[in-house]
Amino acid sequence: MATPTFQHTEASTGTTGYKDFNLRAINILASGMVTLDVKPMMVELSYYEDIFNNTTSGKLIINDIQGLIEQCHIHGNEYIRISFAKDSDDDDCLYIDKLFRIFSISDRQKLNNSQTEGYVINFCSDELLLSEQYRISKSYPGKTIKEIVVDILENDLKAPINKFDKKNIQDTSGTYSFIIPNLKPFHAIEWLSQYAKPADTMQVGSDMIFFENAKDGYVFSSMQALFSKESTYTFKYGAKNLQKSDYECLEDFFFNVISYTYHKNFDVLEGIHNGTFANRLLSLDILQHSYNVTDYDYEKNSQNATTLNNNPVVNNLQNRFGHALNQTPNGLLRVAMSNANQYDNPFIAARPGSVSQDISVETFLTQRKSQLAINSYTTIQTVLGGNPTLSVGQTVDFNIVAVTPDKQKPQDSFYAGKYLISAIRHTIQVGGYNTVCELIKDSNMSPYNNVDNDSPIWKNTVAGVKK
Repeated sequence: MATPTFQHTEASTGTTGYKDFNLRAINILASGMVTLDVKPMMVELSYYEDIFNNTTSGKLIINDIQGLIEQCHIHGNEYIRISFAKDSDDDDCLYIDKLFRIFSISDRQKLNNSQTEGYVINFCSDELLLSEQYRISKSYPGKTIKEIVVDILENDLKAPINKFDKKNIQDTSGTYSFIIPNLKPFHAIEWLSQYAKPADTMQVGSDMIFFENAKDGYVFSSMQALFSKESTYTFKYGAKNLQKSDYECLEDFFFNVISYTYHKNFDVLEGIHNGTFANRLLSLDILQHSYNVTDYDYEKNSQNATTLNNNPVVNNLQNRFGHALNQTPNGLLRVAMSNANQYDNPFIAARPGSVSQDISVETFLTQRKSQLAINSYTTIQTVLGGNPTLSVGQTVDFNIVAVTPDKQKPQDSFYAGKYLISAIRHTIQVGGYNTVCELIKDSNMSPYNNVDNDSPIWKNTVAGVKK
């Protein structure tokens, strides 16, 4: 059995290839305060981040000849420390070093009739297990949603200082009097996120999300705030059969895109179904016996919102009834209860405290789902040489070269541009270290051509007439 140690293990002769890595530590803290160094048993290590998940997670594939599960009484109440870098000389900001909770072992099997067995150790942030163990039933009178999220992280989850910094919890507008109805902590934050609106007046709508990454810990932010950040890297796609000396910039050799796949270019039918371009809310006020109709218009929203690039993802083509995509709100109809403008009623205003704070259902319900959908309208998966400095929530410029017979290849007018890293997987195997990034964007670098909807060819075509 390995000598107990819970420290970094430096073992690198320097980075010479774009897939090189320094696996500093894979240590399991098992029962009886025994610390196991399982690096020699590793087949593959994967570490995951996702802006649409609350916590980070991962898995470790092991070939075990020592019978660790039996010998060390491993049963799911263990912690595991993962630490890896590009090179042993990397400073504190250039490696990932995190402590996780083991929650299961899967795919356990004997290998080739030998004494070796293989299995997968699945792990996640400890706060995920804590969130599943407890519930919150608490009132928050006159609080901003930021204050409530901070209270949950500080007092209900007791998030450690290296995972939780208040500067990563964005200010929200409005005060509310909420009662959290016996929800688990992370479920409570997700529920609050629906109502949260950024305090920054340059960010419109309701697009707040809650996630964890290696760099910042827990983050509560609007997607527009993430969009406004400067790009961390400029991704380029280039041949990998070259030597270091063939590159003008060493960064291009180590961190160029090895391959990329379009997971989603566009889906207009899904966009109509989800209300991405237009939707309608019928909000009912049973106290005043009235209702409101609120329409969401993608074009108007994109003109006022903070976007990654400058141009919308659709043009002005009108259907045979003379309506563009953003002008058909009946494609998605919602009905909800509302308490908007109740204080404007003199009968109600004369009785202070008779109604609750306006929860702005006309804002969050019409805009949130549409904003989240348009923010992922284009999705690309990229594979790069291992880069531990990349995390979700960062923005990057991706210089995608246009498919053209020209010798001087320009950038793709519509799919090159600024992207947000929405998900990431760092994978270390014996053969090397790769980083897979999911990139999303809500807008284009260049505008699409507008259509002359009054021209005979377009009028006949949209009417279904072949001429």
